[in-house]
Amino acid sequence: MIEVQRPPTEIADAIGLTRREQHHARKGEPSCRDCFFHRRMLCALNLDAPCSTFRADGPNGLVPPLQPALLPRSDGDVQLAGA
Repeated sequence: MIEVQRPPTEIADAIGLTRREQHHARKGEPSCRDCFFHRRMLCALNLDAPCSTFRADGPNGLVPPLQPALLPRSDGDVQLAGA
């Protein structure tokens, strides 16, 4: 196994793989530089704004978006089609 002394992003910067046009996002808006995929060099896109697959990077890594809880319906809520 090869041990790397430097983080992958530092190596990519050194060989010029991360040189993209720097577009600064407005305060509070996400940018590509905040994306999990961009920070781990898994993104091949060069866009001006975050794409539809943007996922915020955080200390816990890739975290799925929160989804609303599914609540079971009571029997009285169900209506039959044609009734």
